[in-house]
Amino acid sequence: MTQYLFVGPSLPDAADLLAADDITVLPPVAAGDLLKLAPQQGDLVGIIDGYFRQTRAVRHKEILALLQTGVTVLGAAGMGALRAAELDTFGMHGVGRIYRDYQEGRLTADDEVALLHGPADERYRPVSEALVNIRATLRLCIQEGILDEPTAGHLVAALARRPYHLRSYPELIQLARETATPAANVEALRQLCATRAVNLQRDDALQLVHQLRTLKESRANGTTPHSPDFTIAPTIYLHRWQLGARSVETADGRTAEMSVLRMCQLFARDYPDFYRDLVFNHLVQECASNCRTQHTEATLDRALEHARHRNVIPDPRSNKPEDLSFLDLWLTPAERTSRPLKHQLGTFLVRSFQLTPGAPADHLALDALRRRPIVPTAAKLVNAAKTVNEQAQQTQSTFDIHTLSADRILTHISERWGVEPGTLELHALDRGIGSRDVLVAAARPYYLLARYNPDLVDLAFGCAGD
Repeated sequence: MTQYLFVGPSLPDAADLLAADDITVLPPVAAGDLLKLAPQQGDLVGIIDGYFRQTRAVRHKEILALLQTGVTVLGAAGMGALRAAELDTFGMHGVGRIYRDYQEGRLTADDEVALLHGPADERYRPVSEALVNIRATLRLCIQEGILDEPTAGHLVAALARRPYHLRSYPELIQLARETATPAANVEALRQLCATRAVNLQRDDALQLVHQLRTLKESRANGTTPHSPDFTIAPTIYLHRWQLGARSVETADGRTAEMSVLRMCQLFARDYPDFYRDLVFNHLVQECASNCRTQHTEATLDRALEHARHRNVIPDPRSNKPEDLSFLDLWLTPAERTSRPLKHQLGTFLVRSFQLTPGAPADHLALDALRRRPIVPTAAKLVNAAKTVNEQAQQTQSTFDIHTLSADRILTHISERWGVEPGTLELHALDRGIGSRDVLVAAARPYYLLARYNPDLVDLAFGCAGD
């Protein structure tokens, strides 16, 4: 069992406090971070702080994906409290006062827990103060008779109207001076804020740490985690996020697997053979599983047999005339006239193949690529392309790969593949690239490297099939 904790300004000394614990302390969580963890069933993940402004916030689907696999996810204090209040019905565990206030509707605005802070090497030094902490401090002021409820309510409302990064205790004191509050009370408020300000986020964060320790002890004593009673919809977005989180370790460090795949799809001259065998193998295995056939050899004939079982292509044994006009959408006129019908149907199976609507076979390709010696070379080229793009940006500050001409990119790819520009989308399907837009997006990061170093990116698997 592994424990992870995403934390920042709510508990800046977390690494010191947890030095004796077997807990991996990580920076505030952002979109994709949970999927990159790849935690296993029974692992524990605590979310305290999370980014939302400078990068995308952690997605609900990421947390649900972890919960579905049997990972226990706890949230408190900041982003963790927000997500727990939204996902506790699905099994995420909320901890602390802030979570309860969101869950019961006493807090509604996301920016109640937001603050501006410094980087990790400054221990997330706060530049502003979270409104939930200011509210808690003002409640203490009311209890001690420093402020009355109407005045405290006015001060909170005034700060709530300001952007989160402009909220602080000095600003609170200045607002108090602008009211009819007696000077002695303002001074008492200043002293309390300077010496006894309530840090509700820290209190809740410490509660979460305690919960992590308690859960670990209970697991060690044989308590099994609760199994989720929901199934997360496998959306195309989650599918993409999960693929984007995968990486491969090479001599040059970790490289995103999708980048390696794109490099192979674009520049490995025999990638269509690799992809065709991948598709046929999947169809034959699916036929053996679902249609109870005994076939194991991934041949064109076996793949076509499964396609007929699923009524994807017509059965020649039927007495009805075969309508093959659908092939006109998937093959070029030259392919329709020059290829035997069986091979036309095989091309159709490859080009139309999707695991589910909108979900290409990228994860099948990634799994198969891991066993191939082409991966380290492709990863090195991915990093080389990144270096070329960075050098171009240093030479010309306005350079951006996203402004590269789509027409130039497509022309380069069609020349490299040796196909007519008008048929490029069909040939992209032979490589598992689903559309013109996907092709342009996939090729953008590698255009400069390939354009000026054509021989360098000349890749090959060296053999077909698995």
